[in-house]
Amino acid sequence: MDKGFFVVKPVSRVLLALCCLLPCLSSASALEPGLEHFLGWFEGEYDNNEQVWQQAEDGIPESERHERIHHIFRRVAVPALGEHVYFVRQYQNGDYEDVYRQRLYRFDTETDGRIRLAIFRFKEELPYRNTDREPALVAELAPDDLVNHPGCDVYWVFEDDRYEGEMPDGACTFFSERMQKTIIIDDSLMLNANALHISDQAVDEDGNPVFGRSEPHINRKVRYFKGWALIDHEHLERLGRTTPLEPDERNVNFFADLRVHNEGQILPLVTADGQDSGYAIELARLTYQNTRVAILKLGLIDVATGKTITYAWADPGATRIGINLRWLQVGLTAEDIHDRS
Repeated sequence: MDKGFFVVKPVSRVLLALCCLLPCLSSASALEPGLEHFLGWFEGEYDNNEQVWQQAEDGIPESERHERIHHIFRRVAVPALGEHVYFVRQYQNGDYEDVYRQRLYRFDTETDGRIRLAIFRFKEELPYRNTDREPALVAELAPDDLVNHPGCDVYWVFEDDRYEGEMPDGACTFFSERMQKTIIIDDSLMLNANALHISDQAVDEDGNPVFGRSEPHINRKVRYFKGWALIDHEHLERLGRTTPLEPDERNVNFFADLRVHNEGQILPLVTADGQDSGYAIELARLTYQNTRVAILKLGLIDVATGKTITYAWADPGATRIGINLRWLQVGLTAEDIHDRS
């Protein structure tokens, strides 16, 4: 952001009076969002399900599509690293256990107002794998338990309605023991209130691509919904799916405490004691190209075939959505419903 010369114009008597009553803010603190604003946007979960879905709809070969990535950024307390520390779990293909990257991020503010992100890799990852669910796992970590590559920090600047993040050109360089070559990484990112775009690329010393792509992963911040489902037991009997399911006194199989996010999560309908119905629900925000209208889709999937049997849709910002087929009912309510009232 340009911080060049500026002209001070005469101010009104009203403004001068206000400055006498209240401390006059500096131009930086009054006009530029700071670290807490950034972190308020950053924390949460993100997913690029619609990007991958759209590429499939467009007939792009699977080998050329973006990877389906889910990102979890959870604030944790690691006193040895400082105040603003986040645990990062990034997994693939909607499978929570298919982790491809696990990190700690530390944020602070530079003297010039930029926000600096320092990235730490775990020397041993497995003991800390589930920190997003058990944040106390990392409380006693020491710097010696982590690896930080000099030059690989990301610097964020607020521009218009978003933050732009960049690594200094050519600064993030390290020797890969696995590939036995020097790798140069370049990261370019964008964060706003609802999305996180990530473009990371790596080349070797000769400029040959190692990984990444120029088009970013377009990740949208997820919303979680909670709810329930029930299936008529006689329907399952007719399909031969009643083993080992047992109905309740209403002759239905009830699935309580469902929790699913709105960016393409597929949730099998399994009872609390592990009985599987053979059905799953999918909640996804999508934009169908024949209408160009974004919707929130709740689909019912036959797990055996992978086909969507039926679906309902609502506005993407809806706080409630459901299906009633008589033999099956599903009801979901957004966790952020009170924030939208």
